Amino acid sequence: MERTTKIWLHRISHHGEVARPLLDNGYLSIGFSDFSTQDFIKDVRGENDWQLFEEYFDGTWGNRPRTRKNLWRFVAEMREGDLIVVPNWGTFSVYELTEDMARLVSEIELSEITDWDGNKIEKKEDGYLHKITTDKSTGKSKDEIIDLGFVRKVKLIEKDIPRYEYADSALTSRMKIQYTNADITELKASIEKALEGFKKGQPLNIYSQIISKTRQSILDTIREELTPDKFEILVKWYFQRIGASEVYIPSKNESGKEGDADVIAVFEPLKTIIYSQVKFHTGETSSWAIEQIISYKDQKDTMDDGYSKIYWVISSADNFSEEAYVSAKEAKVQLVDGEQFATMLLEAGIVNLDKVSG
Repeated sequence: MERTTKIWLHRISHHGEVARPLLDNGYLSIGFSDFSTQDFIKDVRGENDWQLFEEYFDGTWGNRPRTRKNLWRFVAEMREGDLIVVPNWGTFSVYELTEDMARLVSEIELSEITDWDGNKIEKKEDGYLHKITTDKSTGKSKDEIIDLGFVRKVKLIEKDIPRYEYADSALTSRMKIQYTNADITELKASIEKALEGFKKGQPLNIYSQIISKTRQSILDTIREELTPDKFEILVKWYFQRIGASEVYIPSKNESGKEGDADVIAVFEPLKTIIYSQVKFHTGETSSWAIEQIISYKDQKDTMDDGYSKIYWVISSADNFSEEAYVSAKEAKVQLVDGEQFATMLLEAGIVNLDKVSG
């Protein structure tokens, strides 16, 4: 029986500073360099593939992390002709796999590339990619191994399609998944609609256009004009705007407090409380923010007060680390990055935003 072409979502979340330049050179990558051997690829694609795959993790790492399934999909399930949707900040790109088998990073023909900061990336005899940096004060070079073990050869279909202009709600929602990759073949119609609209320059709707063109300006203004304390006040204003009965910012030196929540919003008619950890920075929010709110969650969930409790981490950063996504999913914590929060402000309405105060 002939296999149906599949569509995959694959996030560039591991060593993005190198993985994205590799993608520009036609190679989609993933980490797990500890397993990068030809025997591994052959065994994973063999008759007893899953059992051998599990045995590799038992023998090499001594455990079976949830993230191993990302590698399984990348090496064992993706096939030539499949489409790959790769999200970026506010956009997504679509590629087609041009080979049936994964390759080792050590096997690819790599022209000279640099990372985002201009540091040279080299492929050395040990089979790993190396990032070469120079200490400006001493002039000494530093050689760092990059944990990228496998690649898939791809060709570009469309690059940097704006999400809010061309992705419908189903596709937009799926691009927020907290894993590295997933089978999204059921969204074929959504992806075809996005590709067709992008080629013709016909966005889905005026609302999406307004959000797309305004969201980044709002986020830039937040980062330039606010401080950590004022960002907390803005989050407080947001909850007030969407109808919270009471919103307050707890004392930072609360005695005996475990974990942390920076803004607490009570929705009395719904008997619901949202506890939010608020982070004001750029780049990537680490799993530490999630660990803080999880500690607070463990404490509050023991209270039998008749209220449902929801836990958020709101950040002005571009995204969260992969470890943060995994921890948040396990603990049922909602993550909100800078672009999402700017969109939430727009959707709530920004009338009287200039009157925000503590």
